[in-house]
Amino acid sequence: MPEPTPPTRNPPTTPPTNPARAGRGSALPYEEVTEPGYPAAYTAGLLIEPTGDGAVLTGTCPRCHCATVYTWTRSVVRSAPRVVRSGAPGTGLVPVPVLCVCRTEHPGRPGDEEGCGAYWNILLERARR
Repeated sequence: MPEPTPPTRNPPTTPPTNPARAGRGSALPYEEVTEPGYPAAYTAGLLIEPTGDGAVLTGTCPRCHCATVYTWTRSVVRSAPRVVRSGAPGTGLVPVPVLCVCRTEHPGRPGDEEGCGAYWNILLERARR
């Protein structure tokens, strides 16, 4: 009697949004969207490198799960007077808008855009001087 053949398993597949696929295509279409869980997912494992007028934020997009490096500056026009806005009075927290700027190609992305279209806000602690 021949031995039964074990069932074959399908090999594990790499999700199309895996960071290892950065620069290659993704099945996840471009969509300008945000979700309440994006900030918490993004800040888990976030690396923050302070710069003279902001920070470089290195993390993973909570929507497409691609690596993304976002540069944030406090002022866009240096000659404008600075207005300090905090997340809550007296907390020293600064609201920072963040966009996915991954290099993965997402179907339907406009030619002048980067990333998958996801955006969210986080709070950073203001550096003490």
